[in-house]
Amino acid sequence: MKSIDIVLSPDLLSAYPPDDNTVYVMADILRASSTIVAAFANGAKRIFPLETVDEARDMALKGYIVGAERNVVRCDFATLGNDPLEYTSEVVSGNEIYFTTTNGTCTIKSCFRMMPDTTVLIGAFTNLSAVAKYCADKNVLVVAAGWKGRVSLEDALYGAALASELTKSHYPGSDAIRIINTIYDPSKLVDDVKKSDHYGRLVSAHHEQAINYCLQMNTCNVVPITKLSPSGEPVITLL
Repeated sequence: MKSIDIVLSPDLLSAYPPDDNTVYVMADILRASSTIVAAFANGAKRIFPLETVDEARDMALKGYIVGAERNVVRCDFATLGNDPLEYTSEVVSGNEIYFTTTNGTCTIKSCFRMMPDTTVLIGAFTNLSAVAKYCADKNVLVVAAGWKGRVSLEDALYGAALASELTKSHYPGSDAIRIINTIYDPSKLVDDVKKSDHYGRLVSAHHEQAINYCLQMNTCNVVPITKLSPSGEPVITLL
């Protein structure tokens, strides 16, 4: 059998030794990973995850399509924010997007700093089964994006949901995944996420519709995959 484990904050990645036989799955449910999945489901060509606002601003000044968000608010220079409902086929189909968010894109970068030769999938509830199918014969490490180094309930619950999909082929890799497995109940997912810290932040910023979108199961049959380009920068494409 293969193993599945979870890093509950990217700040803990250094405690997990790099392993060539493990695929990383970045989860930022509210909202970066859900937004990336939505963009590819609607025909985006490639997404370039950026770590800083300055990088994103530079790309916007050069005329590129930029999605940029900090602290749940769209950056004023950006074409798009970090809301999956913005990434419609009319806007993104056939296009490349430069993308930066408070937690998700930084987490992708953190994975490659730890393991440059790794593969980072983008996991969301909306593409849960598609990711599970890809991971069926691989060791899996879910990297929860959290919030500025802190644990986020919704990202942890995603890890448990993916473990549930893989229960016949994978064993728990550590107590972290065992703990979250004990609190995951798919019938109570929405109610549980409504208790989370980030739910409150998004409601305050009037993103209730995005929250509902992000908690839908298996609405997208796409698996965004991130690898380093020849220049050493991560690029997200489809399998």
